[in-house]
Amino acid sequence: MRAVAVTLAVVGCLFGIGAQACDYPEAVTVPDGRNASKEEMVAGQQAVKAYMTAMEAYLDCIDSETNASGEEPSDEQRKILVSRHNAAVDEMETLAASFNEQVRAYRAANPN
Repeated sequence: MRAVAVTLAVVGCLFGIGAQACDYPEAVTVPDGRNASKEEMVAGQQAVKAYMTAMEAYLDCIDSETNASGEEPSDEQRKILVSRHNAAVDEMETLAASFNEQVRAYRAANPN
C-alpha cells in the first residue's frame, strides 16, 4: 500500500502537481494482541492515533495541492490527486481495522 502511495507521489511530481511537499507518514507497527502487554497495547494505540493525525495532515496537503498553482488541475492531475487521497484513506482504514483486531485478540488473551 505504501509503495502505491509513494509511486503516486512521484508521478504527481512528474506531472507538476507536487509543488507542495506532502510528507507521507511513517508506517506504524501494530502490536500482536495475543502476547502484548497492556503497556505495549497503549503505546500501539498512541502510535496509531499519532499516525492518523499525521495522515490527516497529509490528506490536507494533498487537497491543498489542487489549489497551489491557482489554476484548475487537468483531468490527469485530478485523477492522480484522487488516487493519492484514496490510497491514503485505504491505508488508514486498514491500519484501524488491524489495530481493532489486535485489541480484540488482547482482550481474549487477557479476560480480566
